Amino acid sequence: MPAERTPQRLLALLLCVALSAAAVAAPGGATGAVMFKFRTAEGDVVYSYTLPPGQARLGYEKVDLGTGKVIETVAPQLPPAELEARLRRERAMAECRNELERLYALYGTENDIAVAEREAVDALDRRISQIQTNVARARRELERLRAQAADAERSGAQVTGTLLERIRANESQIDQLENEIAQRRAEQAQARQRFQRERERFQDGRCPAPGAVAQTRADD
Repeated sequence: MPAERTPQRLLALLLCVALSAAAVAAPGGATGAVMFKFRTAEGDVVYSYTLPPGQARLGYEKVDLGTGKVIETVAPQLPPAELEARLRRERAMAECRNELERLYALYGTENDIAVAEREAVDALDRRISQIQTNVARARRELERLRAQAADAERSGAQVTGTLLERIRANESQIDQLENEIAQRRAEQAQARQRFQRERERFQDGRCPAPGAVAQTRADD
């Protein structure tokens, strides 16, 4: 007895018959007709003129009946959570690559980063020093105004509204200047952190992606 054919061999035989029939029907093998090729949940390869319900989202290929070649591949659709995770990874990779391009355009060596950091921090230091000078001047003026108010009270005179308004304005100016000093010091800390990240990224020169080979610095 002839050996029993497996389902896979039968499927392959059916495809060959379909391709042969199509080639006979059309000279040169160009039929324009296609079959769908896909895998079942059990992993079996199936060729069919139609896709069963729900198969499109699982992925398939279109096979030209005249040539037997795959003319289109439709990838499986990812579940929403997996799709969002992949998009996040792709965005992170794109941002990383853009950052590397920016760093290598700005800096030739790590020393260039150190120089840029010193310049940024020193500029903020100068600004802080200027503000501290203004604070000291404002405090001296506040002491003078308060002394005038105290002298008026000791002499039994009324402290004028104008003097009180100047005291309040001076106090407000000092608060604003001190807040600006705190802001500039925070900017210094942020600058140091930013330059440290840039230094590390410059040294590493790669954009690691989960499940993929890291992107290394451009083909040096």
